[in-house]
Amino acid sequence: MVVVALAGAMSGLGLTVLRHLTSSQSNDKNNHIHTFVILSRSPQPAWTDRGITVREVDYASPSSLVQALQGVHTVLSFIGGSASALRNSQLALVAAAQEAGVRRFAPSEFALRGGGYGLDLYAGKREVWDAVVTSGMEYTRFSCGIFMGLLATGTPKGVTRAGAEEGAGSGEEEALAGLRPWNFVVNVKAGTGDLPGDGRGKVVFTDTRDVARFVERALGMESWPEELGMRGDLMDWREVVGVLEEIQEREFLVRENSVEDMERVARDVEGKRFYNQVRVALVNGEGVVGDQLNQAFPDVVPVDVKTFARKWWDDVRVDEPRWKEDQSFM
Repeated sequence: MVVVALAGAMSGLGLTVLRHLTSSQSNDKNNHIHTFVILSRSPQPAWTDRGITVREVDYASPSSLVQALQGVHTVLSFIGGSASALRNSQLALVAAAQEAGVRRFAPSEFALRGGGYGLDLYAGKREVWDAVVTSGMEYTRFSCGIFMGLLATGTPKGVTRAGAEEGAGSGEEEALAGLRPWNFVVNVKAGTGDLPGDGRGKVVFTDTRDVARFVERALGMESWPEELGMRGDLMDWREVVGVLEEIQEREFLVRENSVEDMERVARDVEGKRFYNQVRVALVNGEGVVGDQLNQAFPDVVPVDVKTFARKWWDDVRVDEPRWKEDQSFM
């Protein structure tokens, strides 16, 4: 029985993965081959009541972390939020995992090809990655491109039974599956596409629930390569807009953005820095991550963009397209 500890799993992508791992039928069918432990800064009675072990940690206390990691084989980090958390908390976690004898470590990546370290928010991730590489632990970088759930931002559709069981209060919350609402590149409700470059560069889109399914399967691999990419779909932004136009039966307003303009806004407008740095990275091809996990587990069939978009936007009444003020992020 392998003990897997999850850090940063009380919200966001981590919570989606945690929910899947602790309710997966495949884990039950294999005689509970994995035991999951939550690393949390505070008590989590809802999870403790379900029989899941919660170990309280203080990322400023090395001894606290080392103690919490005793007997752990694999660490999955989903630590996110601020740049300092991405760097400092994870560096502390890596050091403690080394000392505690952890065998495998997956840092909080789940983004662009190569980690996206050119983004200011992710700069500290490079230090974390370097620390993991030199730690002596087996490691991998999980990459999934752009989260497909963002395409559901603004949907007025109601929550499904499955979403209600997860505690979602709306269809949008269910579709986002732990993500914050964000009109990234496309504002589906408004009918606009704010393209990176000419919008013809390919990008990988993956739903967070499929990320969870692929991560689960990766836990059972005999060895981890340095890169474990996954793909839900591979499209360019103009193709995505075309899918949305077909579903909504209206033509989107579209504008192209040069790399120079995006870099200028990223430099001059702090609230739009992350957004534009990501768009520049996409123009540079960093959105095309590998499909190692798709190849390894062909029975995992992820949702594609058209199916996902149709679920959350089909039969939704929309107005004439119109530009709205850009949504800031970070």
